[in-house]
Amino acid sequence: MMAFTLAGLIFLSPTWAAEPTPDRTRLTLEELQNRLTNPVSQEGALWIDLQNFTIDLQPENAEFRDRFYQLLQTALNQSKVRLGLNLSRSLIQGEFMGSRLGIRVPLLVETLQSMFSEAELADLTSTAAQLALQDQSGDKVAIALPKIAVIRGRVALNQTRFTGEVDFRRSFFLRGVDGIETEFLQETDWREARFSQTANFSQAVFEQDANFQQSVFLAQARFRRTDFQKSVNFEESQFQKGDFNEVHFQGITDFKSTLWQDEVDFGESWWQGRAIFSKARFFQTPDFQQALFQQSLDFRGAQFKQSISLREASIQELVDFSDVSFNRTKTLDLANLMFDSTSAQILGDPGFIGQVISVPTLQGNENLLRNLIQNFRQQKQIGDANQIELLRAELLLKSLKRNLLGINLNTASIPQLIRAGFNQDQAQAIFQTRIERPLRDLTEILKLDAIDLSTYFKVYDHVRVNPQKLLQRADRQMGWFRASVLPIVHWIITGLQWLGLGILLLLSGYGTQFGLIFGVGILAIAYFGWLFWLVDRCRKWRPKPILPTMLETIAMGISFSLLLMLSLFEIFSTAIWPPLTLACMGLILFPLPILVLGLIYWQGRYHNLMNVSYLTEDASLRQLRLMIGRLPIIPRYPLFRERYMPILWERRWNWLNYYDFSLNNFLKFGFNDLRLRDEYLPGLVTVLVWYQWSLGVVYLSLLFWTLSRTIPGLNLLIYLK
Repeated sequence: MMAFTLAGLIFLSPTWAAEPTPDRTRLTLEELQNRLTNPVSQEGALWIDLQNFTIDLQPENAEFRDRFYQLLQTALNQSKVRLGLNLSRSLIQGEFMGSRLGIRVPLLVETLQSMFSEAELADLTSTAAQLALQDQSGDKVAIALPKIAVIRGRVALNQTRFTGEVDFRRSFFLRGVDGIETEFLQETDWREARFSQTANFSQAVFEQDANFQQSVFLAQARFRRTDFQKSVNFEESQFQKGDFNEVHFQGITDFKSTLWQDEVDFGESWWQGRAIFSKARFFQTPDFQQALFQQSLDFRGAQFKQSISLREASIQELVDFSDVSFNRTKTLDLANLMFDSTSAQILGDPGFIGQVISVPTLQGNENLLRNLIQNFRQQKQIGDANQIELLRAELLLKSLKRNLLGINLNTASIPQLIRAGFNQDQAQAIFQTRIERPLRDLTEILKLDAIDLSTYFKVYDHVRVNPQKLLQRADRQMGWFRASVLPIVHWIITGLQWLGLGILLLLSGYGTQFGLIFGVGILAIAYFGWLFWLVDRCRKWRPKPILPTMLETIAMGISFSLLLMLSLFEIFSTAIWPPLTLACMGLILFPLPILVLGLIYWQGRYHNLMNVSYLTEDASLRQLRLMIGRLPIIPRYPLFRERYMPILWERRWNWLNYYDFSLNNFLKFGFNDLRLRDEYLPGLVTVLVWYQWSLGVVYLSLLFWTLSRTIPGLNLLIYLK
């Protein structure tokens, strides 16, 4: 905060204020005519030199004022040589009607062709300029702007002081304008102005309202370190490229419905009043890095063709991203954003804003992510809060992977550093630095001249600094246990954390995707249902076959295919990495069950009751049941056993029992109380059943955890601060 305060003091102390007031001469008509007839050459161009004058344009000096505009307009527009106007370091008293310096012409092609040279005509009728003119209203340009004042030469206003209002409304600057360190004491009107070349208002001071509404900047608009002490209006303006670095906006700033063709830099800007960017369109990345917003920031309805950067910015009130649109894969970069959910808010469309927020690293952003989660929970946007939780989990996974597999900068050789992404000079710089003193933190490499921020982000996921190595060097007397065993234990613990977190991300999106956990459950139930049907119905082929009927086989195949397609649809629709999710499920579902199945058929079955199903059902009643504490084998108590009877193989709907049993065993929920018999039952079959039952316990925990995070109100703790 002190940094922003110091920045504010700098804003309030522009360069011209520190310089002594120049000696100015009062401009007379004689001196004006002398200057008009004797233009000076500066930087290869001819200028009417009116520097360091006091120019009185007040009403009581009306005769001089009228002659001043008349003579200047004639000299600027009727000369065969293009002249610029230099008013730098002058004091202009009274209202300055800048538009009277140009030729007022109707926007008709024939008129323009008769009055301007080919070069000037090319600027006036260029595609960009014509589009700018037509885009300012829904009607034709000739109706909206019947005339416009064309100023043919460049206008220099550097360090000029205007004591009255300034009016450049509907002016077309063919050669741009320079207003560096200019001071405007009263209101300025630049509405519907066009700047064919660079408009430079760097370090200018606008002490009253500034109106640039519907202006068009066909080249760069430079407002670097400009101080707007009151409101400023850029509504419906168009910018080719904007430089608003370190600008100080003290009043309401209106950029509503603006169009930005190229990049715009608002870095280190200071916004004391409201900032309005609603319905603005950005074709390149707007950069608000290290900007300070003390009041609300409004992006409602804005369109971003590229990403938007709020890196290291500070938000103290409300930021509204409602109804914004991003191109696919483009994001809202909030890295190192200073944001406190207790005093500020970030608004956005539920289910969308959380998906576009991007933070590149976990380091340095832990508090930001916590505040973002709390912000969306307070607004009951649980889906967006979960998206930030998911983002945090993904960043943590990358961090754990980096700690496991990343190259240690304190021990890596130069070829290893080059393979990690450094070039030869950067690798040499790291090697020399660690000889003098080992690195203690990854950010220390940014202090090296050879390494910039882009290199840091490129290698971030591939390198690390090993703290155990530092402890080993700092405290050798702890012995071999600390030096050898602890690093291995730490590596194993980190590996288990990485594995567990990876499974949570793959199977449930870290508890944020109910559709994903639903698809995983459907696949597991269908798979084990098919396995149980295969084990129970396909007993043997000879001498006397015990096999299912053709109708039952077809029904089982069709039903399994439908359930498989449903589960795959859910997984591919909601999983972060669908192939990895399927691979993870394959490692869980295939090895042990396939091994057990192979052993069953390799050993064969020769027990009694070969013609009776392994499954029994509670025949006393049929009802929908919740069986959380039920175990998959029937109890030994005789009165209970009397109620359980083998399922009926000969029924055409018998195949449904196997899905029901799989549902019972996995979700502890089903339509009948189906259990395994405990007589003449191969042990390998019980292994298969108990394996699914164990997976079901884990799955239920994951399911309830996911539901508690995705359904508002199911877990009230989610709203506690």
